[in-house]
Amino acid sequence: MHNAIRKDKFEISELRGLPSGYYILRKQGSYLQSRGLLETLTITDIPLHAESSSLTFFHPEAMKFFECGDIAFVSPKGVLRVVLSKLANHNTLLVTERCDNLCLFCSQPPKDNDDSWLLSQAAMAAIEFDSNESLGISGGEPLIYGQSFIKFLDTLIDYKCDKSLHILSNGRKFSDTKFTLELAKRRKDIDLTFGIPLYSSVPHIHDMLVGSIGAFRDTMQGLINAGNAGIKIELRIIPTKENIDTLSQTVELVSRSISNVVQFSIMNMEATGWARKNWKQLYIDPIKYAEELEKSVLVAHSAGLPAFLFNYPLCHIKAELEPLALKSISDWKNFYPEECSDCSKKYQCSGFFTSSKGIFHEAPRRIV
Repeated sequence: MHNAIRKDKFEISELRGLPSGYYILRKQGSYLQSRGLLETLTITDIPLHAESSSLTFFHPEAMKFFECGDIAFVSPKGVLRVVLSKLANHNTLLVTERCDNLCLFCSQPPKDNDDSWLLSQAAMAAIEFDSNESLGISGGEPLIYGQSFIKFLDTLIDYKCDKSLHILSNGRKFSDTKFTLELAKRRKDIDLTFGIPLYSSVPHIHDMLVGSIGAFRDTMQGLINAGNAGIKIELRIIPTKENIDTLSQTVELVSRSISNVVQFSIMNMEATGWARKNWKQLYIDPIKYAEELEKSVLVAHSAGLPAFLFNYPLCHIKAELEPLALKSISDWKNFYPEECSDCSKKYQCSGFFTSSKGIFHEAPRRIV
């Protein structure tokens, strides 16, 4: 794999005996103030003596990639991953690996185990993390546990956690009007935005891409309910060979039908998870849909709604769209190929995913 800008994952064999979950990180010799909701792991770059604390662990380089108070997730295999960091350009918490969709390009294929315990752990991690930056919440499908997700929000509210939350959801749970209205009550106490995908205005195309018959119906009803309840919606679309001909129609459908949409996000596909095995069926070079992409942005703008492009290298889109292309790839999975070294727009550009190599890589095209 290409080297990412910031490392986030470290193997420490001595961690294998610890329960899986979230922990607060401390650098040896540093003071850490916490609320005591999570256990603290102390990391040192000095080899340990036998009498060292049971929660102090050695790694020769990990200390360079986190700050005191950052939050890590420890897996049963002894892998420590820094998930909330003051050094990161984006922070996201995983609250479940379960999902009621099976998207053909899912970057983190779902599991069917009961992992509802992650919600309470994630709540404690969010509260302990000393940052006022917006926090991402992802899955799986975060709303799959229904009332437990509302309890997760209530815990944050009770502890006066003032972070705004950006929650990635397929929106299907919002087809339950009672649940939607109950969740919407929390808006007065915590800032919530839901990133919800609608991959096509044609029902069978959306259902095919998400691997679930009836998903379009549920998501459309969910979008209507959420918008009418005052819940902020970021509408997400990933262009593929299967849906590209309906891209601008989808933007128009949402613009005319759904309330409280605050932004359209059109996202280039990442070559990870199930996207890799379906790459030939799905991936389409942005150059091939440049006109449709520009048309979709214009449809959004004509409706008075902002539209942005995510994960697109600037050299893969029309110059007119460059101001809308955000530097969006998380630093722990972001890199710039050698060809980008002399580009004057490198530091404005999203760059590439570290998973972008071989048949999954569209080479940079010289623009300056």
